[in-house]
Amino acid sequence: MTLGILVTLVLAGAVLLVANAMSSTASDGESPWRAFRAGWAARREPSPAVDDEPVDLKLVEFLRVTSDEGEGYLHVDELSEGLQRARDRAARALPSLHRS
Repeated sequence: MTLGILVTLVLAGAVLLVANAMSSTASDGESPWRAFRAGWAARREPSPAVDDEPVDLKLVEFLRVTSDEGEGYLHVDELSEGLQRARDRAARALPSLHRS
């Protein structure tokens, strides 16, 4: 149990170290460690921008307002090409298995 907690803390420290090394500076000049500490300190008090009142909105209306008429994220042609390449690679790797 204690070993698991220790490993978790070491991994969390490693993640913070890597995040600090990967981002030279954030957009507002705040390091990942400072952002973590600020978030940890602010967890007790909710943000003043949070509205406690629920929003009465029907799902259909929400979807209509937030819909995007642009190009979607999922492109069937790209998916089928990727699946075809994977199928070809698998067929080359396992020549004994072929479709009948």
